[in-house]
Amino acid sequence: MKFPNWLSQRSIQKKDAIALIFRSPVNQEVERWTYAELEAEVNHWVERLQTLGIKSGDRVGLLHTNHPRYIMLVHALVACEAITVFLNIRLTDAELRWQIEDSLTKYLLCDEATQLTAHSLDNQVDSLIVVNLSNHLASASTVKSIRSDGLLGNSIQGIFYTSGTTGTPKAVPLTYNNHFYSAIASALNLGIEPNDNWLLCMPLFHVGGLAIAWRSVINGTKITLLPKFNEQEVLEAIAIEEVTIISLVPTMLRRLLAHPQWQNLRNLRAILLGGAPAIPELIEQCLQLHLPLMPTYGMTETASQITTLSSHEVAMKRGSSGLPLFGNQLRIVDDHEQDLAVGETGQILVQGASVMNGYLNQSESTPIQGGWLNTGDLGYVDRDGYLYVVSRRSDLIISGGENIYPSEIEAVLLKHSAIAEVCVVGISDREWGEIVVAIIVTDLQLSLEEIRDFCEQRSLARYKLPKSIYIWKSLPKTVSGKLLRKQIRDHIEKLQGFCSDTIRL
Repeated sequence: MKFPNWLSQRSIQKKDAIALIFRSPVNQEVERWTYAELEAEVNHWVERLQTLGIKSGDRVGLLHTNHPRYIMLVHALVACEAITVFLNIRLTDAELRWQIEDSLTKYLLCDEATQLTAHSLDNQVDSLIVVNLSNHLASASTVKSIRSDGLLGNSIQGIFYTSGTTGTPKAVPLTYNNHFYSAIASALNLGIEPNDNWLLCMPLFHVGGLAIAWRSVINGTKITLLPKFNEQEVLEAIAIEEVTIISLVPTMLRRLLAHPQWQNLRNLRAILLGGAPAIPELIEQCLQLHLPLMPTYGMTETASQITTLSSHEVAMKRGSSGLPLFGNQLRIVDDHEQDLAVGETGQILVQGASVMNGYLNQSESTPIQGGWLNTGDLGYVDRDGYLYVVSRRSDLIISGGENIYPSEIEAVLLKHSAIAEVCVVGISDREWGEIVVAIIVTDLQLSLEEIRDFCEQRSLARYKLPKSIYIWKSLPKTVSGKLLRKQIRDHIEKLQGFCSDTIRL
């Protein structure tokens, strides 16, 4: 299937409608672009990117903060038929270098905030071309329209990195089909209203952030973009810009509800909540406040949400992530991939047009069998088919919406000469959803500060560093020598907060 260029089509159909609003807290300015103006800016970037030598099939890394330029560059790279590699600006140089080399990224586009990291990578990666675009948001009024011939649905639009079941980051290539059918499924679920305005305060390098940009242009609605999440700025934007929809992770929602102006959330028609499990107390609070909460379940591999619970069902289906969006299916199976009965917990398998075709460079370890993606998560369905997620990818830690795999941290800690054994787990936390805790076997009294410094010196991103450590004499294992991770996690959950062998940040 071949799509017309989504932005070009919208600029014809709704040229005078507002497409993008940007609220900058730095200078308190608000900028707005109609669809025609947005396409004009994108044409400017197409011309500039082509001048740099970017052509069809090139893999172009975006190491850039939330800014209108980010959205313009994504559309411009589409018109250039290049493949965008979405890079997490919170990662260390070593982590970024691995992703750049793994994805065969040729160009790296950065802004003022990321230029030092980008130029450091320029010295580390052979043949990488780094371009700082922070000073280039000039008017595109003199640039003639550059319209691509169309978008091949099965061609790759972008590459996202996500934690995998082995702890090694995996590259998820998402196609135009994936993004399109994800947007359509979301629209069929939420509906489209003429005044819809989706507040985008999530990072654009995450699929949850980028999905909002695609949905809005496909639906012909507008986005209000913020540089980052800030409670005051989010609540002000909701009121001033008449925002109707917002996507949040539980940590964000909890902070908004603690703010004096939380009542602005009542102006919304949908609060999509995903990225991490929501604690029951948060759901109950939203019910008591009559907020339009819509819990969702999804992942990078499914181009964002794949199930959603309608707000009017939250009270009846407490703890559920809802039904599959239109066009999607799910199954709950045992270890032999046999379907389980209603209410039985097993592995969650999903299928649909928004699901990736497989990981990049790792075809031998694909989680897709017979068209079904094994999410690695555990859950069950009730008699009405509603999904309940029991645990997220078993050992995966989700802290503030960021995926953290324990084996990556364990591998770093085991390089410490004084550490004999280690187990890293995620412990429930009201603020972050989960926090990283390390259980260490050592003869020395290592401090938390020493451990964090050791990890940071070995290029672990700060959000992956342990928030607390426990020093034990030994770790419980199975007969075969496998760590009893659940047993360890359950024990730590009971001890957390009053155990004397805890060294806390």
